[in-house]
Amino acid sequence: MRLTRDHVVAVALDLLDEVGLEHLTMRKLADALDVRNGATYWHFRSKQALLEAMADALLAGLPAGLPAGQPWDELAAHVARRLRQALLSRRDGARLFSGSFFPLPNALAYGETMVGLLVGAGLDHRAATWATDTLTYYVVAHVTEEQLTAALPDGGQAARVRLDAALDPDRHPHLLAARDDLAAPHPTAHFDHGLALVIAGIRSSRDRSTS
Repeated sequence: MRLTRDHVVAVALDLLDEVGLEHLTMRKLADALDVRNGATYWHFRSKQALLEAMADALLAGLPAGLPAGQPWDELAAHVARRLRQALLSRRDGARLFSGSFFPLPNALAYGETMVGLLVGAGLDHRAATWATDTLTYYVVAHVTEEQLTAALPDGGQAARVRLDAALDPDRHPHLLAARDDLAAPHPTAHFDHGLALVIAGIRSSRDRSTS
């Protein structure tokens, strides 16, 4: 079978699920493709270029088919949730995304959609771009924690035990009262709560700039 760029990316993503980002090598990819080591360089001049293409593949179709007639804040939240699911769809997806700068088609479509939503809401282009960055950083950081916790042998139980042991009733009364909500893994409700705070901040910034 002729080796194509899309096939290389697809196999690389499957290999990512199998071995994780730290152990993903071009040699292992060549073995998975059953080709000579170095054959992938016909399509990707470096491992970094491959990682960028893999990250971009995660975002395929992200802004497509958004619900019609919804206000900008609901649409922005909808796209943010899609981004979270896209990053969660592959092992180390958030780390793959955050470790690459990739002005490739799917990433540009995501950025164009989100910035366009915020410009349409009344922000200028700089404010809309920076707000998009802030929203994206939140999603990526949250998914990073989710995936790092999921990768622990005990799902984070040992970390929870250490946290409980470190909390002192006299010095940490508020943290102790919130102990059940501190440690990862956090539920989707935790993500949605933070997302609502970020969106509310964008809305407040928009209101101040237009008043």
